[in-house]
Amino acid sequence: MICLFISLATITVACKNDKEDPTPAVDCSTVTYSGTISGIVISKCNLGGCHATGSPNGDYTSYAGLQAKFANGTLKQRVIVEKSMPSGSALTETQYKQFECWINAGAPNN
Repeated sequence: MICLFISLATITVACKNDKEDPTPAVDCSTVTYSGTISGIVISKCNLGGCHATGSPNGDYTSYAGLQAKFANGTLKQRVIVEKSMPSGSALTETQYKQFECWINAGAPNN
């Protein structure tokens, strides 16, 4: 009985140490449109033509298309608040934080 208790306690402690930090630290000073955000958009938002050139959902192939959604508040609402975009290809927690940094900085074209 004691061996069973020790085994369960060991497994419980080991499993607790394996969990990832749910809110990763992101250095906002390193987040830029050209170096961070555009790569995320290309790999996560232009899939299946969702936000490709000429898309009625918004053309995110350039900064100008993404800036329009930032300006009207849609980008922050859908990506940061609701986390409903990108659909079908969710961002990692780090990518959400990077978007949040960029949006909170005014979504600069840097």
